[in-house]
Amino acid sequence: MLALISFLALVVLISGVRIALHHARTGDHGVRLKNQFKSKSHRVALYLQLLAICLLVTTLTLNAFGIVKPHVDMGTIGALAGLCACATGTAVAMLAQYQMGNSWRIGVDDSEETELVDQGLFAVSRNPIYIGVLFVGIGFVVLVPHVTALVSWLIAAVGIHLQVTRVEEPHLHSTFGGAYSDYCERVNRYLPDFRSR
Repeated sequence: MLALISFLALVVLISGVRIALHHARTGDHGVRLKNQFKSKSHRVALYLQLLAICLLVTTLTLNAFGIVKPHVDMGTIGALAGLCACATGTAVAMLAQYQMGNSWRIGVDDSEETELVDQGLFAVSRNPIYIGVLFVGIGFVVLVPHVTALVSWLIAAVGIHLQVTRVEEPHLHSTFGGAYSDYCERVNRYLPDFRSR
């Protein structure tokens, strides 16, 4: 039950709170999913992410009611480690969302122009929100160490990668041109490279 309650709380924090804050600040919810259906790669990225969420929610729900048992009993240490990973990932995602300011969106809209955010966490990773979300996913794999939780994380990782490379990066290259290309040269797509600093 702990994992399911944690999931619902983190959805509210990462998505609900951010949408509400963005709406309070700008009068707009920031959700741009209608363009997510304009090409096959856009749709595949979205469907994979939705599939991963559905599979994880199903696993957590069945686990909460004792229908699905974890393959490994990690005990209290596993529960604490999983919760720490979830909390860390949530903090990273929420901080990155905050640092995006009014440029924050879920999805893209080719008709909009926002500012290129390259400061804060975005100075060390071009996608810190997704890093945070994937870290949250690792936390749930630790909390409920079942093969379906791991599969959901792998599906999410593929869906996120497609979202980044087939949807968001082409949009950013088109919108910001050379400035975004320079940013890509300086900052890794996902994990920070502190050796160059």
